[in-house]
Amino acid sequence: MLTAVRCQQLYQQPHNSFNVPVREFHSSLRYYAPKILNQATPIEPSKGGAIQDFDLLQDLPRPPLSIDNVVPDGFLLSDNTTFDCKNGTVACAIIGAFSFEWDFLRYCTGLEDGVVDIDLENGLSLLQLIYPRPELLLIGLGGKSRILNEKTKNGLMGMGYKIEVTDTINAASNFELLATERPNQIIAILLPMDI
Repeated sequence: MLTAVRCQQLYQQPHNSFNVPVREFHSSLRYYAPKILNQATPIEPSKGGAIQDFDLLQDLPRPPLSIDNVVPDGFLLSDNTTFDCKNGTVACAIIGAFSFEWDFLRYCTGLEDGVVDIDLENGLSLLQLIYPRPELLLIGLGGKSRILNEKTKNGLMGMGYKIEVTDTINAASNFELLATERPNQIIAILLPMDI
């Protein structure tokens, strides 16, 4: 039986259909925040340093041959070899500690429309002679974004190569990083930037 006092107690309590005791929310941040903030030690700004201090690969030996500079009409390699591509017919192939000039215009078609086809039997027959096969073949197809023809891509994978096709700047950057991590496991074919 409900009495007037009991009805008044039920009315004053929040409604809880699950009969779970209701707890009020208390925040202790208001009481402790000034104390915690006053005890905090200020963070000093970083003194900074040279970017070389943050190079994770600085202790690794340099690859036998690396790309020092990519310019619109050529390449400068770490052994002071300069590839002058002003006539637009010479590409750079880096295999281990050796660099080669490659007359790509005789073997490449489709540079204008963006889908490049390379004559593998005549143009890249050198890749069939490399043993053991490197882990990755980086192909830089000039200054524009281009892709390889399916026939060329399948032919290179049939030789046992994993391939990565990008523009020349990104291929050169990837070659630098990956060749430092895994010397003699990465090879590159780079077309000049002005193509």
